[in-house]
Amino acid sequence: MNIWLKYAALVVASYLWGSVCWGLVLSFLVKHEDIRLKDNPGLSGSVRQYGWAYGLTVGLLDAMKGYVLSLVLHSMVLPSWVPIASFMAVIVGHNWPVFFQFRGGGGIATTLGILLQGYPMAIVWALPFAAIAGVVWKLVPSIKAKVHFSPFISAVGAVPAVVWIVLHKPWYPDYVIVVALAASVLIKGNQFHVQAQRFRKYAYGMRDRFMDRYRDDNLPPTT
Repeated sequence: MNIWLKYAALVVASYLWGSVCWGLVLSFLVKHEDIRLKDNPGLSGSVRQYGWAYGLTVGLLDAMKGYVLSLVLHSMVLPSWVPIASFMAVIVGHNWPVFFQFRGGGGIATTLGILLQGYPMAIVWALPFAAIAGVVWKLVPSIKAKVHFSPFISAVGAVPAVVWIVLHKPWYPDYVIVVALAASVLIKGNQFHVQAQRFRKYAYGMRDRFMDRYRDDNLPPTT
């Protein structure tokens, strides 16, 4: 197989691996329902709907997706762009899973899994900032009304994580790109889902109108 096809296959496999959205899998298998009818199928949504034990299990499994992928990629000799593309693909796969009508989670736990494998100290450095952000979110109603808890604290925590990586690993800009992408996904995740839902609704409406017109044009003449 051509080496470029191998790299492309690795990126596609990363997307498919990310598309195994555990919040949805467990809601179907354990709760026999689609959690997306109630909430976001990530850690925070699972906690709100089914409790901490269930939600933490979902979060751990989603984080393991990023952790395992990072572990595998670091064990291989690859051009720097391949891990970048693969990390992006696994996060995109989690957020827009091909197995679940492109409606997944927010990518927070999967991103944490990637960083925990490669840069655990960056996560430790970011935790106090994320904790402060959680308190601010709780105490400031205007912030609470505009953004969900998990995306807010994760986006705030991503900033010191980026700073730590730049200061300690200045020759690895690929990970800076990954963290910046993750921060963008976290901040805009909810808007992305809303826009995607609007696009799907518009597409389905266009399809239904086309099918109705097609049936009207092809009806046999009445006698």
